[in-house]
This record gives sequence, C-alpha cells and structure tokens, in this order.
Amino acid sequence: MKTVTDLRPPPAGASIRLLCFHHAGGAASSFAAWRDGLGPGVTVVPVQLPGRGRLVREPRFRDFDRLLDRLDEQLDPLLDEPYAVYGHSLGGMIAHELTRRRLATARRAPELLMVGACPPPHLPRSAVAPRDASDAELVSWIRDLDGMPDRVLRHPEWLRRSVALLRDDLRLAHSRPHRAVVPLAVPVRVLTSARDPLLTPAQAREWARHTTYDVQVHTMPGGHFFHREFPEVTLKVVGRLLQHCEYQASGSSNQASR
Repeated sequence: MKTVTDLRPPPAGASIRLLCFHHAGGAASSFAAWRDGLGPGVTVVPVQLPGRGRLVREPRFRDFDRLLDRLDEQLDPLLDEPYAVYGHSLGGMIAHELTRRRLATARRAPELLMVGACPPPHLPRSAVAPRDASDAELVSWIRDLDGMPDRVLRHPEWLRRSVALLRDDLRLAHSRPHRAVVPLAVPVRVLTSARDPLLTPAQAREWARHTTYDVQVHTMPGGHFFHREFPEVTLKVVGRLLQHCEYQASGSSNQASR
C-alpha cells in the first residue's frame, strides 16, 4: 500500500508543515505550485486520496471514517512538529475531521485550521449533488461550478473517468457522519468567494461554532475553485495566515534548543 503523501524530511530552515487536502474529483497536483509559492519557511505536504495520481490503482474510499483511519495512520509520523492544515471543499471536511480526531485522542493539533469553499459541518448538505444524480446531472453540476475543463468534455473517455471519480468522492462526502458540534481549541480561517453557490458569506461565518478561538473569513475573487482561478491571490492570503504560525513555531524550536 503506497503512502498518501511524500514522507521526505522537511528542508533545512522550514519551521512549519502545511498539509493540503484536495477537492472532490481533484488530486494533490492542485497544490503543486504551493511548494514554491509559500517560500522556504513552509513545507507543503499535498495529500493524495487513493484512486488518482500515483495512487490510481488503489481503490477509492467511499466511507469517510475508513478514509480517516488511513489518513490518521499514515500522516501521524508527520505531525509531531508544528503544522497547519488547509482543505478545499471536500478537503476542508477531511481537514476538520482529522483535527477533531487528533484533539479527541490528546495528540498534537494543528496551529491553524484553514478551510476553503467548505460549509461548516453542522449545516445541511443540500448544496452537494444528490447521491442518485445521473452522469449528465453531475456534469452539469460541476460545470456550473467551473470545475470541469472544456478539454475533458471533448474526450469521452476522460469525461467518463472524471465523472466516476467525482461520483465516488461525492459519495465519500455524503458518508461523513453527522456529529454533535464540538468547538475545537484551534483557530479557524475560512477562505470563501462571493460567487460560490456552495458557501455563502453568512454560512462561512458559522464556522465560529466549531472553535473556541477566533474565526476569520477571507473573501476571495472567483468562484468555488478560486484556488485554481486565482492562485497568486490565494497563496498570498494563505502565506499571510501562516506567518504568525511560522513565527510561533520558530520561536518554540529556538527555545527548545537552548
């Protein structure tokens, strides 16, 4: 069984790891530019869900808790040093639940939980495509979000594979258990867009129910996939949010070495 991410040691001078969880139908490659874009102080760790990329031959998960079991086991060795998490859409659900699990088991929590285009978990999931949607309905739904390139639509085999991947990832999202709201002792930062039909600004502010710390909502240009439409703006915001974490992590390391 291959690992969900690259377990190389961080480069010299890096003071914090950033785990990145991709959206439904996506892959870890959506964060490829983040390695250079966030600078040497941040070790970007894109997490690849099975069934795509170099894990394409592995079966895709359709059960949320089973996926968490695997991620928790494989990522745990990376999380004994300061780290933060970012998840986009489905990735935001995963980032939140992994954080929740680690706090519940008294393990190191992230310095910062960042979610992009992801409604808070207590809200109804009516905006997600229904479980029984046809292939045509799924294509229409994802196209309305500007989430499927035209070149995929022109190749029937690519389209078939993309729809199958998206369908399994949406089943995964629907399988996320409904749990009681438990505020987490982690600061939460929400990246959203005024043009995202899946997350309104008012809904984004409801993430405040899920933390004992403060919540900040940052409105981005673009739509649901703003991190792909406006990568430089997104990296600027994420980098600024990480600066305080990076400073704290560096200070802690310096004190520990004395």
